[in-house]
Amino acid sequence: MLPTMLQRLYTASDLLDGFNPFDELGFTLTRDFEVFRQFVSDGGPVPSSLETRLEQARHDATIADALKRFLKVGRPLVGFMGGHTAKRNSPAFADIAKLAWSVAQDGYLIVTGGGPGVMEAAHVGVAFSRNGMDDLERALAKLAATPDYGNLDDLFENDGSLKKSKRKDVMAARDWLAAALDVRSAAPSTLPVRLAIPTWLYGAEPTMPFATHYAKYYQNSLREEALVNNSRAGIIYGRGGGGTLREIFQDVERNYYAKDAENFTPMIFFDRGAYWLRSAVYESGKVTSYGLKLDEAVAEILKFGICSRLSPDEAALRQFLDKMAFTDDVSVIKDVLARHLGVAKRNMSFALAGESFRIPTLRMNRA
Repeated sequence: MLPTMLQRLYTASDLLDGFNPFDELGFTLTRDFEVFRQFVSDGGPVPSSLETRLEQARHDATIADALKRFLKVGRPLVGFMGGHTAKRNSPAFADIAKLAWSVAQDGYLIVTGGGPGVMEAAHVGVAFSRNGMDDLERALAKLAATPDYGNLDDLFENDGSLKKSKRKDVMAARDWLAAALDVRSAAPSTLPVRLAIPTWLYGAEPTMPFATHYAKYYQNSLREEALVNNSRAGIIYGRGGGGTLREIFQDVERNYYAKDAENFTPMIFFDRGAYWLRSAVYESGKVTSYGLKLDEAVAEILKFGICSRLSPDEAALRQFLDKMAFTDDVSVIKDVLARHLGVAKRNMSFALAGESFRIPTLRMNRA
């Protein structure tokens, strides 16, 4: 087990202790990977014994309590959600990093799911947010030289040992992590506070080291709830797949039951390639142009939920839907977030004071 008995969130040093950039298998020597290997051995998302289930539940409860205490920093949280497959040398990665750099200038605390891709990009942006954009550009250029970490699916033999066929991929993960640590060392020594909420369900992915605090859970369901519910200032969605879609529709559910426009949490779909505004193109069963068109579907679902409960006039309905944006305009994004800032701070203060009944979004009527 990792040191949750310290009653705090993890740091990158906790998770990456044991990493050896000079060992071909150096990525697998971290304490983080050791816990992941044991997690798989114990049954993964379906623990093999009641004892293991209880031990994991105790760990996750300790993390949840540490997270609540951490959030007493009082800064509004903006979530950056998106896929783990965005390569470091892609425009999507750089765009998210630059957007996070800009959003951080307004004092928001950035939270992600703690993985690679879009999640890492957001943390890189915030890590350099006290520097000029030139420093961020140099960091992105260095990371782009190690764009991905190989294919880390199906790593283990039945006895828990690494498959020999995965050695090349494990070496790629080592190089990916070494490059991240090198770039992190160039960031300001006192880093802006940033939160990552990862899970050992996806523990094969190497831990990106750019966050200052990690609330790492065993159970992904608890992790997803922590991500979506604590992003009270709004959520920005970069391009992603199944995991991102789950988060989007958790957020849709929360806003579907919003009591009024004030408590509708901003949903911002960001991608300069219009990923969320166009459908994918296929040839012979293969995707030749990527996209997940959600603008009309999400708006229609939310309109249905709002109108079926509240019967607003057109002006009132527009107040809800104006807090949802499909855009790559940074000024529009910052304006949407700013309009919700007061409500986000108020509801966070209620949550931290244990006054949950005063938070309208927690009293959802599922009739």
